[in-house]
Amino acid sequence: MAQIMTRLNLTWLGEPGPQVATKNTFKVVMMLLGAYILYSTSLEIASTGYSVEELPPLIWALKAVGSTLFSLYSIYSLCQTRRSVRTQYSIPEERCTGCEDLCCATFCTCCTLAQMARHTGEYETYPGVFLSSTGHPKGTPLTI
Repeated sequence: MAQIMTRLNLTWLGEPGPQVATKNTFKVVMMLLGAYILYSTSLEIASTGYSVEELPPLIWALKAVGSTLFSLYSIYSLCQTRRSVRTQYSIPEERCTGCEDLCCATFCTCCTLAQMARHTGEYETYPGVFLSSTGHPKGTPLTI
């Protein structure tokens, strides 16, 4: 998703913004993902040795809050990114008018990401590149 956001010059929330706000989108999203993984892993380590019934309420609450916040961020940013793609390419909503982006972001996440990646990147002309901010080699046009 961060690569798609970078191609479209979107902020880490999936919204259009000025160049200064969009130039580090890939790094910000990767840092958020890394922070969540570190947070989640730390809580898993802290809960080692406890059964489900013995898990301290604080650890349970921290796990619930962290996963809920990260899930909400993921759905919101994907929904906004999809809306931006539809707006930029003049793609109308076909089903669930008014909430199609939310439904796709929530229930069809993998397909939504794959569709946006194919739509915003020319993979037949430019090869995909692992661990790059746009998913393509340097010099590739950002939006096709």
